[in-house]
Amino acid sequence: MKDFNLSPLVNADYNQSAIAIGRKFIADPSAVQMVIDSHSGNGDGMTHLMMSLADELHRTGVKVFSYSAERLLREAAADASLLNRLTDSDCLLLDDINFLFDKYTAVSTAIFNMLAARNSVGKKTICTVAIAANDIDSAIPQPYLGLLYSATICRLGTPTAADKFRIAMAKIEHLGISFDASINEIIVQAGNIREMEGKLTQYAALQNIRCNELAQA
Repeated sequence: MKDFNLSPLVNADYNQSAIAIGRKFIADPSAVQMVIDSHSGNGDGMTHLMMSLADELHRTGVKVFSYSAERLLREAAADASLLNRLTDSDCLLLDDINFLFDKYTAVSTAIFNMLAARNSVGKKTICTVAIAANDIDSAIPQPYLGLLYSATICRLGTPTAADKFRIAMAKIEHLGISFDASINEIIVQAGNIREMEGKLTQYAALQNIRCNELAQA
């Protein structure tokens, strides 16, 4: 049984355009900011795509810093120098930046000022936005909408049943388990990619426990 770490990014119909945009972004030295979002706004693999792109950057020697928006807000409030240090970092990943839109504090304002400063000095930033594409304009206040959506937009589509199946097959191979009726049920019933992968990981863990119990019996 393999470790339950980040599984390989699967190129499926719903995400192949976004993957291509993301890879073009990280390969272009002049591209400094990219937003990853999706049609549904939740559970479609935005964070997975961001982390996979970061891994590709890391392999080229780029130093990557990764934060959830919630964690950055908390740590920046406790460390006044953190945002200054991040301004000059090679690459910054900020997951679920929409968390900040409801947190109107001096620190959240400072975070957006830091992002603007990174743009001005040519440092790469990748953010995920967990808001449905159709709600972006109404859900994100200005000037943040202009700041985030004035550069590269990397949008995931809506996964089809075939997309889910393809991703599930890659996931179970990564987990080292075999396809069976229970896995097919997980694929069919999952509401989104994140839910499906989470349930497959749980299933693999249970299978591992059962195998260990049988071995010790």
